[in-house]
Amino acid sequence: MALHRSTSVTALSGVGPTAAADLRNLGIISLGDLLMHLPFRYDDYSHTPNIADIRPDQAVTVTARVRSIATHPSKTNPHLKITEAMLEDDTGTLKAMWFNQPFLEKVLKPGTNWAFAGKTDAKFGGLSLMNPVHEPPGMNIQTGRMVPVYGLAGSLTQNRLRRMIVAALPVAAEFEEWLPSHLVKTENFPSLAEALHAIHAPPSPVVLTRTIERLKFDELFLHQLMFAAVREQCKMRPAHPLPIDESFLKAFVASLPFTLTNAQRRAAWEIIQDCAKFVPMNRLLEGDVGSGKSVVAAMAIAHAVHRGEKAAYLAPTEILAEQQQAALQKFLPDLAVGLLTGNRARIGSIDMPRNKLLVALAAENIHCLVGTHALIQDGLKLPHLSLVVVDEQHRFGVQQRHTLLGTEGEAPHLLSMTATPIPRSLALTLYGDLDISILHEYPKGRKLIVTKIVPELQAKAVWSHVLDEVKKGRQAYIVCPLIESEPSSSAWRAPPLPGGASPDDSIGRGLRGVGGRGGSASVTELGKTLKAGPFKDYEVGILHGKLKSDEKTSLLCRFRDGEVDILVSTTVVEVGVDVPNATVMVVVGAERFGLAQLHQLRGRVGRSDLSSFCYLVSQDASRASSERLSALVDCNDGFVLAEKDLQLRGSGNVFGDAQSGFPDFKLATIADIPLMKRARDIAQRLCVDDPRLEGHPLLAARVHSSFEQVHLE
Repeated sequence: MALHRSTSVTALSGVGPTAAADLRNLGIISLGDLLMHLPFRYDDYSHTPNIADIRPDQAVTVTARVRSIATHPSKTNPHLKITEAMLEDDTGTLKAMWFNQPFLEKVLKPGTNWAFAGKTDAKFGGLSLMNPVHEPPGMNIQTGRMVPVYGLAGSLTQNRLRRMIVAALPVAAEFEEWLPSHLVKTENFPSLAEALHAIHAPPSPVVLTRTIERLKFDELFLHQLMFAAVREQCKMRPAHPLPIDESFLKAFVASLPFTLTNAQRRAAWEIIQDCAKFVPMNRLLEGDVGSGKSVVAAMAIAHAVHRGEKAAYLAPTEILAEQQQAALQKFLPDLAVGLLTGNRARIGSIDMPRNKLLVALAAENIHCLVGTHALIQDGLKLPHLSLVVVDEQHRFGVQQRHTLLGTEGEAPHLLSMTATPIPRSLALTLYGDLDISILHEYPKGRKLIVTKIVPELQAKAVWSHVLDEVKKGRQAYIVCPLIESEPSSSAWRAPPLPGGASPDDSIGRGLRGVGGRGGSASVTELGKTLKAGPFKDYEVGILHGKLKSDEKTSLLCRFRDGEVDILVSTTVVEVGVDVPNATVMVVVGAERFGLAQLHQLRGRVGRSDLSSFCYLVSQDASRASSERLSALVDCNDGFVLAEKDLQLRGSGNVFGDAQSGFPDFKLATIADIPLMKRARDIAQRLCVDDPRLEGHPLLAARVHSSFEQVHLE
């Protein structure tokens, strides 16, 4: 059977119903989808020395015979089984070690030849190859090359997914080049087909570097073209101006139970002035965690409704939508503020069937509708909106914003908001079409969060403090990284627990994936260990990205309502639930996160007048790591930290630990400012000459399909 880009993945050998379902959970249905599932890092096993030439701390591929193999229990941990094999070639011998994989005795039989790939270590009484992968010599899927590492789901393994992708590589030739030929030539880019082949099977580091740059540029260039399309659309649609009523605004401010900061006053005035124009507002409100963006948005909504208009508020998660609806109703008690999510419909504090809310919406009895993606689903008829607020706007693609703004009649004014501090240079590059207002002050009375760096071996005191806080009736977050690492002596370990208890080594083995792209066993195992240990008398919740949406929402609601004392989580709590009773944030493996992200996590606590603490538990004792984390201890300004993070981390390796925070992009990160500027400048020049891309039909089709994609998600 001939394979094509549109061919179902079930046409591949060994892909049955279970594997197809797991692939579908990754958004993979066709072979084309499979090739667009890009690696998030590589293991470089292209070095293939003889055994005699191997040195410690090397990533290598060794082709060798198995001389002997046996499994025995660990002397220090009866739950851990160690499989040891002696490998040999014509130049010498080498020990290989695996953890809790006794089945290998039946596979790697003495006298058989294999290619083994892994990292060497000298900590176990001689040179050892730690937990290597293996395959027949010359296969070169997991060994002997730069091996891609992918996000997984369900029963899928790296080996299985790599074999599928290798089988699908021939269909890369069917991907049509969408960039103009002169651009590919002047930028010295590989073709799209060549890039897709090389990203999965890089022939060399040099080719991989150019390939990654090409695919990053694709993302950034498309992003700029989509913004340009929205700008062009807005130029053709005037906005409905909202005349300024200063007496109303003064009365609104006077009714608040607190005093606005100068930054809030300035930002609100900029927004109100924009809304008074015939040109649609397109403004980004950046405010650090706790800087008071909600009340600024509430003032803009109140003013729009005062002028007889309707507003909508788009939030990224159900629980954030619920929080914002409640906050807006508090700020605007005389208005009907509705809520519409996938699971809930409400007006004010009254829950109701979805169809009843839709009737009220059609009758224009709702002044402001707050919701999630449910607001932009096909078939939902919204009233004419004069103001649209998009919260945590970087979590929505330009497609979603485009959909909510509509295509007919007067264009609504758009206020985008984010609590993710973005360096101004980056914001101007990413969102060059937006005016920017920044809230750089905290409301009075907010206590600073005590932040401390704690070496891993001293972490017992951290757990003791967490225990003290929950005994007082407080709550705590514990955030873990997900590490793509096979079990080895250098695998990440959970910090020591109070009372001398040692968590099972399986926690280290369970930590797989980077930045939430791999798995979630690490969080699960740590949660189980804490439940069985010092926190056995308290409710411990386990939150990660593999839970279903309603499960995540339910758990966050239980934590918010005080039914869960300790939440062990991945970074999905970075933005979301507001729990004033939470007083401790513990970030395990803190050196693996960016400063801006750590600052976001820290902002989950300190949301009341209670003293709050953030512990950065670090396994890396290097000076560079300590200096970087010290910046967080010394500074509470998210914008300063974002700039510093950009300086310290540099362009880095997109497939490493860096968190991009921009779900529009698979590869590009906030560190790619030079490439962003190139993409922006090229897009701007092209759109000046051809604003509607009429002379570039392939570009126009790509932009159009990207806008349409929102209806398929």
